[in-house]
Amino acid sequence: MSSDSGSQGPTTDVEAYDLVVLGASFAGVEVLYQLWRRFDGKIKTAVVDRQRAHGYIPLVTERLCGGLEPGSSALQTSAYVESLPHTRFIEDEVTGFDPETKQVTLASGRTLSGRMIVVALGSVLRPPPTIGGHERMVVHKLQAEFEDAQVRLLETLKGEGETPGIVVVGGGITGVELAGELAHLAKKRPEGWRAPKVTLVTRGARLVENLPASVARAVHKTLEGQGVDVRLNTGLNEVTDVSVLVEGSGGAPSEIPCALAFWAGGVGPAPVLDALGLPQTEAGWLSVGPSLQCFCTPEPTHPEIFACGDAVRIQGGDGEWPTMQRAIECLWQAKVVAKNLIRIVKQKPDDPDGPPPMLPHRLRASFPYGLSLGAKSLLVVGAARVHIPGVTAPFRRFLMRQYFDRYTPVASS
Repeated sequence: MSSDSGSQGPTTDVEAYDLVVLGASFAGVEVLYQLWRRFDGKIKTAVVDRQRAHGYIPLVTERLCGGLEPGSSALQTSAYVESLPHTRFIEDEVTGFDPETKQVTLASGRTLSGRMIVVALGSVLRPPPTIGGHERMVVHKLQAEFEDAQVRLLETLKGEGETPGIVVVGGGITGVELAGELAHLAKKRPEGWRAPKVTLVTRGARLVENLPASVARAVHKTLEGQGVDVRLNTGLNEVTDVSVLVEGSGGAPSEIPCALAFWAGGVGPAPVLDALGLPQTEAGWLSVGPSLQCFCTPEPTHPEIFACGDAVRIQGGDGEWPTMQRAIECLWQAKVVAKNLIRIVKQKPDDPDGPPPMLPHRLRASFPYGLSLGAKSLLVVGAARVHIPGVTAPFRRFLMRQYFDRYTPVASS
C-alpha cells in the first residue's frame, strides 16, 4: 500500500501490475470497492488519477454557492485507495495507452503495464469552440475548475452595489439546478454576498428534455417563481467580459448583461480518450459491449480491457444503449466490471478454453430523479412528479454521507 506523486522525474522502466485502473472517481473507486469485498486473493493494482480527492458531484451546486462546505463534501479518494491491500495510488495524468502491450503512459514520463486494464476517465464540461469567447465561460466539474469557479463567483457576489447578472447556459438537469441554487441566494446566502439576477438560456423548446413534459413545465414554473429569467429556443453566440450575445428562434439577436456565464450545456468526452487506441463512437465516447469490454467481439482480441462510467457508450442489441450519465449508473457498471475481472483472475492465463464468459451489464433506462431547485424540490419517478419542498437537498446530503462511509479506509490487519 503506497502512494506516488506524478512530479517524479521520467523513467524508461515499465512498472508491471495485475490491474491498472485509470480514473478514481465514481466508477473507478467503485471497481476497487467491489473487488476488495468480493475477492480475497492478491491483485497487485495501480490506480491513476490527477486528483487525490473528489468532490461529491450531485451536490456541486450547493458546494459552489456556499450552501455546503467544500471540504466536508469531498471524498479523500487516495486515502481509501492506499488502504487497500496490494494497491498503489499514483497522482498523475494519463497521456496514452497501447492496447497491444497494455502499457499506459503518464504525463510524468512513467509507464505502467497491466494484465487487466479498466478505463474510468469520465467526461468533461466543455463549451463548444464555435461560441465566440467560449474560454470566458465558467465550468466546474473537475477540482481545479471548481476551485476557479468558486473564486470567480465569490469575487462577483462579494461587496455592495448593483446586482450582478449571472447567465446559466443549458436547460438540462445541471443547468436548472444551478440556476435554482443561484436564485436561492436571494433568500439565503453567505454573509457579505449579493444576490444575482439569474438568466437561464437553452436552445431547447423546453427544459430537462430527457424528462417528461409535465416535469419540464413544473421545473419552468418553479424557476420563474424564484425569479429566474428562463429563455427557451435561444442560442448562445458570444461571451464578452460584460455580457452574452444570444439569438432567439425568431433570429433577432440580443444582449444579456452579466458578470459570469456558466456552461451547463452538457458534457463531452475527455480529450485523452482520443489517445488510448480504443474503439470510439462517432461522438468520441469509448464504445464498449454489454460486458463493458472495449473490444467486445465474438472472439475478443483484448478481453482484459474494460471501460465504464461517463466515458462509455454501450453497444448491443438494436444499437447504442441510452445513458443517464449519473453516479448510480457508474456504480452499476463498476460492479459488473469487478465481477468480470474476478472471473479473469480466477482463470489461468494459458487456459486452453480461452477467456471465461463475461457477465453483461443490465440496461436500466430510467431511475428516480430528485431535482433540487433552490428552495424547492421535485421528485421524478417515471412520468410522475411530486413537489416535496426542502427534501431533496437534505436527502442528497444523507446519500453523500452513505457514499463516503462506503469508502472508509480499510484498517490494516
